[in-house]
Amino acid sequence: MKAYDLGFGESADELSVRPGQSIGLDLPGARVAGWCGGRAPGIGTASWPRSPVTGLPMIHVITLELPEDYRRKGEDLVAVSFFQADDHVADAIEGVGELLAGTAPTPEQVADPFLAAVAATAAARHPRQQDLEDMIGGAHALIRLTAEEFAAPRIDPPADIRPDGLGDKYSRGQNAWDDSAPEIAVWIGERTGDPNTGLAPTEDGEDGYVTAWSSDDKDLEAFWSSVEGISHLGGTVMPCQGLPDGLTPYVFELEDGVGGVNFGGGNAQIDLESGVFDWAQ
Repeated sequence: MKAYDLGFGESADELSVRPGQSIGLDLPGARVAGWCGGRAPGIGTASWPRSPVTGLPMIHVITLELPEDYRRKGEDLVAVSFFQADDHVADAIEGVGELLAGTAPTPEQVADPFLAAVAATAAARHPRQQDLEDMIGGAHALIRLTAEEFAAPRIDPPADIRPDGLGDKYSRGQNAWDDSAPEIAVWIGERTGDPNTGLAPTEDGEDGYVTAWSSDDKDLEAFWSSVEGISHLGGTVMPCQGLPDGLTPYVFELEDGVGGVNFGGGNAQIDLESGVFDWAQ
């Protein structure tokens, strides 16, 4: 297998490590592999993931077409979409969690346009949506896409029908209505020279994995410096805190700021085979 780096920009000659930043990135042979921010792929508006705390639609962070060796849940599932709510300190809306879990709405909830829309999202839940929760209780979602879904026209978030009192983003967490970042193309290119390509990340050097910054080898130090802060598939992971348990060689490390994502200056590890998810700052 190979490892891959991600770059962000509208042309291969002007790629950056993160959208909107001036830190350049050289990705020889890079190709467009998706987009971050803005709209979601063609999964149907009613299926757009919502926060189980607030009921607000999550931010679409990134949709990425995966190289063939990273399609770990089926060759026909060619891409993934990642969404974030950042709702760990949000004020909860009564009934939202139960509705999204599949509880039938009461007559009073059916009569409430916002709660009725939340219930409709539960009914239209994407069959391959994986709910993720970070270490401080924030909600996220990962959806695996077929080629048809990936190629379908992109969709906008559901219409904003919030009643009075639900518009304060500081008490309701990030959401697609208030905090969506501009769309920008995502490019992918092969990462070369990574000693950990094809290895499951470990902290003890098991199976030959070399933890970042654990060696005084000047060549390794130069390599780690060159890839620090770059979102990538496979290879060396650089969590800001502890290494999550259960990672495989097929880990997707996503840096703060991509698609409007908020990891508090840190990064996330999303394992495409084991399903492990965690982030640190």
